[in-house]
Amino acid sequence: RRRTAYAGRSHAWSFSIGWTRTSAHHALDSVMPRTSASRRTLRAFLGLPHSRGFYNRHPEFVEKGQRNTILGHVKRDAQGVSRIVPDEPFAECDDIDLEHGDVHLDILDEYSRKGIDSGLSAVEEEAWRKTNCAEGDENELSVSLAEDVWHLLTVDLSIARLLALEVMLELANIVFFAVIMFAVDILEGSATGDEAIPARLFRSKLLLSLTAVRLSTDSIFGWTGRRASSGAEVAVLAFQGWFHWLLLSIAGAVIVARALKPLRQVVFSPDCCLTNDELSLRMQIIRHKSMTLYNMAFQLQLVARGGQTWNLPLPHGVDTIARWTSAMPLTIRHLIDENSPLARDKGLRDTILSLRISMTAVDSNGGPVYAGMVYYAPRGFFGKQPGFRKEFLSKGYVFPRILVDKRFVDQIRAFRDQTKPDAPMEKATTLPLLAVDLDSMSRTLPTDGTTTFSESRTEKADAET
Repeated sequence: RRRTAYAGRSHAWSFSIGWTRTSAHHALDSVMPRTSASRRTLRAFLGLPHSRGFYNRHPEFVEKGQRNTILGHVKRDAQGVSRIVPDEPFAECDDIDLEHGDVHLDILDEYSRKGIDSGLSAVEEEAWRKTNCAEGDENELSVSLAEDVWHLLTVDLSIARLLALEVMLELANIVFFAVIMFAVDILEGSATGDEAIPARLFRSKLLLSLTAVRLSTDSIFGWTGRRASSGAEVAVLAFQGWFHWLLLSIAGAVIVARALKPLRQVVFSPDCCLTNDELSLRMQIIRHKSMTLYNMAFQLQLVARGGQTWNLPLPHGVDTIARWTSAMPLTIRHLIDENSPLARDKGLRDTILSLRISMTAVDSNGGPVYAGMVYYAPRGFFGKQPGFRKEFLSKGYVFPRILVDKRFVDQIRAFRDQTKPDAPMEKATTLPLLAVDLDSMSRTLPTDGTTTFSESRTEKADAET
């Protein structure tokens, strides 16, 4: 994953009433596509979202067959007018290869993300498990061997390894029972003539063993007759058929159990923003064109030095959203007032280790939805460790950070005629009404104002003089 800094502007909904809109813009570095052309082609063939680019005009004013999206990024001028600016040619010197470690770990504190990093939550979970290793007798944690094996089959094993296990068991089943029938025939001494040759006898038993896995058509074995099986051989075949049925039943149960696992339906922003006034982070529905979430319940927590944990209430006591759908992003906020654990007089600002967010909901198909993310303070115990940062870099990611004195850029814009110099607003009579810039979901800018999270800028300037 080669990535460069990429920023823009976005809007977001908040738990507070109304819009959250700011009027700053951000310089952009060159951008390299994150998805290969072959993968986009495959997604297009499967009918999955795959396109790139931004709307040049409202679809209502575009003639049929005419291209209406252009590559680039959204930027606002001094008057706040959104414009689509073409990306500059990609410069190799601007490229940062995270996986190969050609980036100094210290710059990750302020490294500008390019995109949403939708896989970051899974990487964070894996990294956190590796951060804390167990010692002693781990077998004491086992409640049941059968449960551990079932968890291995339905959770731990990857799809590739599970399929490989199924193939190996099928082959072992065929060969094992062929050997048993070969041994039974040798002990009975019923083979005569050319059939008594060990190689030919084993071949015939191997073909007979295939009948237990439903490979028994005449087109495979031909029309030639064969010696009738003895009673012992029939018993072996019956037991093999039952064992194969049991194997298929277990495989089917594993497939159903894995299929019933909840899908990831939402993604949180890869970083959260912490200012003197509020803590904020974003959430986006992944399959927003067809999915609706109901009763979205959020839990936001602060973890400080020593593992002390505080719940961070959301504005107006609203910690559950009745319904959410579409590409509209959701901004989750905690307002820092005198009652907040993050208030300056509480003394926790220099001891923050991480922030946790979790969400539970029900999707429009009646299935459960679970999601979460943990953000780490870059100067906290875990966030500053080189090994912790390298674990994310090895997967091509920057660890999820708590960005102090940063704010999210706007993500939503109204449609304008980008073909004209002044980019006038377009008054369409059909939907859509707004355009949501997914590329700007994770982009941030320094906050305006005089007070920072740690101290006021005037106090800091006086201290420096």
